[in-house]
Amino acid sequence: MLPLTRGRAAWLAASAAALVYALALGNGWAGDDMVAIRDNPAAHSVGAALDAWFDPYWPEDFRWAGLYRPFTIFTYGLDWGISGGAAWWFHAVNVALHALVTGLVVVVVAPWLPALGALAVGVLFAVHPVHVEAVANTVGRAELLVALGLLATLLAGRRYRRATTPKDRAFWLTCTVVAVALALLSKEHGVVAIALLAIDHLVDTEPSDDVVPLYWAVAVVTIVWLFLWRGIAGAYVAGAGHAGLAGLSPVERVTTMLPAYLEVLRLLAWPFALASDYSPQVIPIRPDFTWIAALGLASTAAVIALSILSIRRAPVVAFGILVALVTYFPTSNLVVVSGVLIAERNLYLAVLAPACALAWGLSRVKKRRTRVATLAAAAAVVLAFAYRSVDRIPFWVDSETPIVEEQTAHPENFQTRVVLSRHLAALGDSSWALAELLVAGALLPTDPGAPTMATYHASAQGHHRVALREARRAFAIVPNDHVVIGQLAGAHRALGALDSALAVLKRGLDPLPLSVDLLEQYQSLLSATGAPRWRLLLVEAHRNWMMGDVVAASARLDSVAAHATYDFTPEAACSDGRRAFGIVRSLNPDLAESLALRANSGVPRCQLEGE
Repeated sequence: MLPLTRGRAAWLAASAAALVYALALGNGWAGDDMVAIRDNPAAHSVGAALDAWFDPYWPEDFRWAGLYRPFTIFTYGLDWGISGGAAWWFHAVNVALHALVTGLVVVVVAPWLPALGALAVGVLFAVHPVHVEAVANTVGRAELLVALGLLATLLAGRRYRRATTPKDRAFWLTCTVVAVALALLSKEHGVVAIALLAIDHLVDTEPSDDVVPLYWAVAVVTIVWLFLWRGIAGAYVAGAGHAGLAGLSPVERVTTMLPAYLEVLRLLAWPFALASDYSPQVIPIRPDFTWIAALGLASTAAVIALSILSIRRAPVVAFGILVALVTYFPTSNLVVVSGVLIAERNLYLAVLAPACALAWGLSRVKKRRTRVATLAAAAAVVLAFAYRSVDRIPFWVDSETPIVEEQTAHPENFQTRVVLSRHLAALGDSSWALAELLVAGALLPTDPGAPTMATYHASAQGHHRVALREARRAFAIVPNDHVVIGQLAGAHRALGALDSALAVLKRGLDPLPLSVDLLEQYQSLLSATGAPRWRLLLVEAHRNWMMGDVVAASARLDSVAAHATYDFTPEAACSDGRRAFGIVRSLNPDLAESLALRANSGVPRCQLEGE
């Protein structure tokens, strides 16, 4: 029998990962696969992916999420070109990537453990059920690629620290920079690369020469990427905060998340109850500091203390815990509000914490009888985890299964009802879709999304009073959202309350004078209420200007000036003139003066822009 070396341990662990997840090759498109891959032209060829290299990750309708992952899209395009869009091929690549990451995990922890201990880390990492979402759902590839980049960064950084010649140092510095770039361009979590290098350096028992150039290089790459991300995603960078945390102060957000960290610990240690989404009320919103928040705080503090105390006595334990803490931090909602409360896919590298702790414990057992019993117990845990992973993989077999099963398992989850409503609407059952949205809105009253969508469906079905009620709910949450303002005005108009609709649009256009949609709706309402021709033309000129048609805007203003100027009532001249005054003054100064004189003849004085 061949002796167990660290190299063989890496191959064995990678093989275990491939074996457990082989069932995923039978899965199709599920969850976000349709939007990100199946229906996304940028993911259908290498050329299209390269053309979209400087575009946000999500297609146009979802760019508010603010993500930038061009290398992930590139791999989708490569897969599509090879397979012709066959889902099984995408899943096969995911399984291969998971196996590769598992092998690298063994190599990374090998310096601190005997070969058997390194194998234990790799096997537990390979089969951990929390990985199913990242591996068995195709869009989880971003997690696999960023993990691959971060682990490669650690290995290249170690080689740099141990290099003895300038040539070797230059080579491994280049490799580190490339690995960091790979991680960053795969998923935003790659931003923690420099922190992981510092952790590895901290627990490394071997001396190293000057590492300042290494940290400078990684910092520069990260900063350049941050500017690039900001330039591409714009105001949407880190803008897709979870609806459950909307309106909470930083302190209330932390008190809400502290109990959620107990669920994170549970998922890492006992991952048998799994969910595709942990939105309220699966994770309740608790803005007050309660006993469960105190328990979450104490548990988090204990984990941090354990990592610090283990740095010298059990470096592999410290390494696993610190890697888990750092890689989870971007979605912890402690500093930046993320788009999730908890997501199993974001715990991919965090599994190193229990894996390293278990392996270290095994390596400390010396007595033969105790060692056999301990190995048997560890094997039982691994087998139980593997069974749960295999059992969970078919959850992602198609688009309907996650929706139906999650709704059955967690009817209290507002987000699953929103997702179910979209699915029902796509199937043509808008009445049931509306019912699910009404329940979702009741489960999380602070979310504007559910009532906004409910307003749309209620209006389409002729339930105008329901639409008005839901539009008012959404307006109370986001009073300056142009879609919500338009819906509220439309609901009033559908019920015949034209004056109320006009009042809503006037109120909405004051903070949003650049909204073409609201200007069009306002113009239509003015026409329906028999407003003077000059008001319609003034709003039309404003809309033409916003759409970049300066010639048409100027022509409309000439027509305004040609109409009966004595009909410039003070109230109308003030309300409509205020929004368009800068445009009018630029294109038709005489008309601007006429509007100002008429507007300011009223009491109180109307302050026009730029007077």
